[in-house]
Parts: sequence; C-alpha cells; structure tokens
Amino acid sequence: MVRFEVTEEPSAGVDGERFMHVPSRGLFRATTGAAGDIQIGEDRLRTLIASARTPEALAFALDAAMGTEWDQELEPYRYAAEGAPVTLLTRAG
Repeated sequence: MVRFEVTEEPSAGVDGERFMHVPSRGLFRATTGAAGDIQIGEDRLRTLIASARTPEALAFALDAAMGTEWDQELEPYRYAAEGAPVTLLTRAG
C-alpha cells in the first residue's frame, strides 16, 4: 500500500502545495503558506461557518479542510530522531 506526502515549497508570489495520500482516504491537496501551514481561503471559511449547525460540526469541517485525518495517518512515517540524516529520494527544481 502506497502512502505519500509531497510538498511544494512556496516561492516569491506563489503559494506552496501539499499532497497527502493514504489508501483508506485517497488523495488530499491543500495550499500552504511560507511557514508550511495549510491555508484555507476566506470564501471557504465563510462557507464552512455558514453550513455548520453546531460547534462540533464546525470543528469537524475545519479538521477535514486541513487534512487532519491524512496527517494523523502519515505521522508515524515522519519520525526521525534528532540528528538523524534526511534522505531526499528525488529533488526537482
């Protein structure tokens, strides 16, 4: 089963992107800012707020918009001990 996370770093005038895939959920894509945080646009936030019937529903919708479930499933694969070397399998750019 293939799991992956691909991040395009932002550059001058261009937001970055993060793609996450886990077999049980499929593909998730989000825009990222300069610090690597997922960005949710104003219109999308307004829609999430307007459509949420309860605070819990809003929290669930925000988690979905941020890819929290994908993030949680991929977290065990991100572990690296302090000082451990980082291996880049491919570097484009």
